[in-house]
Amino acid sequence: MRQIQVLESTILHASDQIFWLDGSSAADVSAMRRVARPLQLELSQSPRDLAMREGTGKCVFWRRAGASVSDGVADDSDKAFTTAGTYTLAGTVSDPGGHYLPRRFSVTAGNNPPSGHALTLYPAPVAVRFNRGGGLRLSLGRAADATPLPWAIVTASISVPGLGTQIYRAQADARGELLLPFLRLPPLAEGIDEYSATLTIHGRNDTSADQISNPDDFIAMELGAPDDASFSQSIGFSAVPGELSTLRSDGRTYLAVQPV
Repeated sequence: MRQIQVLESTILHASDQIFWLDGSSAADVSAMRRVARPLQLELSQSPRDLAMREGTGKCVFWRRAGASVSDGVADDSDKAFTTAGTYTLAGTVSDPGGHYLPRRFSVTAGNNPPSGHALTLYPAPVAVRFNRGGGLRLSLGRAADATPLPWAIVTASISVPGLGTQIYRAQADARGELLLPFLRLPPLAEGIDEYSATLTIHGRNDTSADQISNPDDFIAMELGAPDDASFSQSIGFSAVPGELSTLRSDGRTYLAVQPV
């Protein structure tokens, strides 16, 4: 039998990783699906010695200067992860095929390669499909001047008797348009005509169509009620499986949004 004598072992640890998740696929990050499409990543801030490898729904980073060499066969202590220091990792991610909306991001990386960072992306309206659960079609506009409010994220909370509250989210595109399907909404039980639901929104009043936003910077905003001139951080509506509804603020052709 031929024997191989290992003179040295090269140790290379991943510095960190990002998981790209479909924010519309589940209420909790732990249950969200990975984005199963090739994405384009452009870094605006990172260490010079950073290298990366992209895979389906994730991107792994390591530091070229972080490689180490151990004499002979590496043991467990040699393989143990040691941080080379944290750093800021920032940039934009987009879908060349246009199925997902782009976003900016900024994370402190380098200290948690096992778990990484979970960042959400949302389907563009052109990629959204409805089923028997129905959903919402919304046009978001600034209350002050009726201009479209881009990139904001809306959350619908639907109370289903016997099942609790179901959460659905969607993001507006550069024109303030969004489609929100209720893909998991069950049919109405006998004696029930509709489900009670509420809508909330997170965004920023200073967003613009030609500048990609970072959803992590969004804050709660107020929505104009459909039936009167009031504004609040949540408005009620009725969800009926199979129906595609449009919510508009009182006296307007769009859903009005303003800062809190």
